Amino acid sequence: MSPEEVGTCSFWQFGAAVSGWNATHGSGDQAGLTQQDGDDLWQGVMDRMN
Repeated sequence: MSPEEVGTCSFWQFGAAVSGWNATHGSGDQAGLTQQDGDDLWQGVMDRMN
C-alpha cells in the first residue's frame, strides 16, 4: 500500500492488510500477546492520548 492508500483506508481495512502481509511473509508467531502485554500496550496508547 502506498502512504496515500494507508491514509484513506479504515482501521479494519488496514488490519486486514497487515494480517495478509503477515501471512504472506511468514509471521509464525501464533502465541499472540499475553494479557499483560496487551494491557501494557493499551495503557501506552491511552497515556499518549491524554
